[in-house]
Amino acid sequence: MWIPAIVAAVLLLTTLPAYAETFSFQNESSFVDETRIMHVFGEVRNDSDSAAKDVRITASFYDMDGKLLSEFIQAPKVRVLNPGSVASFEMRYLDPVTVNQVANYTLSATGQTAEAKSQNLKILSASSRLDVFGLYFINVDARNEGSETATNPIVIATLYDQDGKVVAIGEALIEIGDRVSDMSPGQNGGSGIVVTERLQTYKVARYSLVADSDQYVSEMVTLEAAGVGSSSSTDLTGSNSGCLIATAAFSSELAPQVQALRHFRDGIALNTLAGSSFMTVFDGWYYSFSPQVADFERGQPWLKDAVRASVYPLLGILDLSAEVHDLLAFNGEAAIVGAGLTASALIGLLYFAPLSAMLALQGRRRQWDMRRAKCALVATWSASLTLLVAGELSGGVLLMAGTSLLVLSAISTVILAIVRAARL
Repeated sequence: MWIPAIVAAVLLLTTLPAYAETFSFQNESSFVDETRIMHVFGEVRNDSDSAAKDVRITASFYDMDGKLLSEFIQAPKVRVLNPGSVASFEMRYLDPVTVNQVANYTLSATGQTAEAKSQNLKILSASSRLDVFGLYFINVDARNEGSETATNPIVIATLYDQDGKVVAIGEALIEIGDRVSDMSPGQNGGSGIVVTERLQTYKVARYSLVADSDQYVSEMVTLEAAGVGSSSSTDLTGSNSGCLIATAAFSSELAPQVQALRHFRDGIALNTLAGSSFMTVFDGWYYSFSPQVADFERGQPWLKDAVRASVYPLLGILDLSAEVHDLLAFNGEAAIVGAGLTASALIGLLYFAPLSAMLALQGRRRQWDMRRAKCALVATWSASLTLLVAGELSGGVLLMAGTSLLVLSAISTVILAIVRAARL
């Protein structure tokens, strides 16, 4: 009699779903709204080697004496957490009478093992704006690139402050035409998200987007946020990414290397007057040839390899330049000038070394007069600094000219220094 019971128990245990219990939490923040409801925002990460479904997060709230005041259980915004992926969440303390007694809270999560979702949903473009009333609007275009119909598709927006903390979350169903609809294979849809947390939206520095459905999920896309009265728009199809050559090399707009390049541009350079002025000139030059180079590059594996090899040192240069920027962060304009000079000098040292060696060789053969080169260099430095100061006061063309000449002066100085050293 006991043998069938044991067999039945073993079969039951093997058919029950295993629990994925390895979760961690990040980027948490909290605030109390006008109705005395406490909101806790953050992201939960699946640290296990398998996907997790039916994830449930428990927030336990305590007073100063460690007494449990309340618990709140909520699912994260994404239905299935693939291994290593994150999902935003919002927990609430709902008692306005005792909310002032909350001294701390703890978070825990459980979930069941599931099959990983394919990333066959794609975010195509996004635009955002913050109006004067504190409402944050995000419009998103997405596409189903899978072979199955994506049912119950939704887009989740997670909003972060300057420190990377989650300060608000928004979501909206995907619509096709003028109605909410499932997405057939190859079909595009749009989603209009409105974030109404007025006490939080003014803090937003960037936001991430994830499209989710019963069958598929998308990669997470992180974008810079718009300020009050302004708007931002980003095309993520690769046609106007801002990093076309790097995107073609790494075969994805969402590759970490491409995102790092964009972060330096959008998160550091474009936040200052000097940086924005230089990027205006740079973009005009870069976009004059990059689409053609990127198109050619996609069909040339050797060129992809060469571009990838050249990008990795550039990422190190930008990391060092970002550290210089942080050291001078007490003044935004001085910080971007310091970061720009650092990047320009290192780019000149690393990428123009072959040119410097060739010039040194030619100089030995022809006995170049280095004094003329030095005089020209002093003149360019003087002109660039003069234009930079004047441009900071008046903006416009003067600042674009000053920042561009400053970069060229820094690169030229390094080249001349290498040439001089090689001739000694």
